[in-house]
Amino acid sequence: MNTPGALSALKFYSQGVIRLLIEPVLFFADLPAVHTLGRALGFTALCAGFYAGAGVLTGPGPQSPAVMALIYFINAAGMVLISSVTGFCTMVMMSGKSRGFSLVFGLYAYASGITMLISWLPFMLWFTEPWKYWLVYTGFRQSCGLSKARAISVLLISVPVQWCLIYSAIRAVTGRV
Repeated sequence: MNTPGALSALKFYSQGVIRLLIEPVLFFADLPAVHTLGRALGFTALCAGFYAGAGVLTGPGPQSPAVMALIYFINAAGMVLISSVTGFCTMVMMSGKSRGFSLVFGLYAYASGITMLISWLPFMLWFTEPWKYWLVYTGFRQSCGLSKARAISVLLISVPVQWCLIYSAIRAVTGRV
């Protein structure tokens, strides 16, 4: 843990959280220069781990705490992946491949990760989801260079597609919703 790589990663994550809270526009403007897929995956894992731990501590689930923590973690990390894939596909269909999937994944990873820090609280969904999508919109504008109309259009198309995919998956697995 005392290696320079681990310390620089922790420094990046802590500075990332602070910058996302204080100056998200500047954070996303600087993101293409400092972004790596490893950092985005690490940020997602760190925030999903926090979300899973907090979710387990808030109350008992239908399974053991270890199983529930794994479910919470997979749910949190999986939603980042699903969101970024639908957002990237929508962006490519609307405006061409202006940026790679890695950067779009980073946008969703940082926007979702920062909201995971409080989204485990009951009823915070009404605050964190609009905040997350505002952060993604800001990321599309600042990091990918999309216009206001295209950034909003990407969100207005990709979010319902994502909901339909999730609904279809739940229907296929459980047979009910």
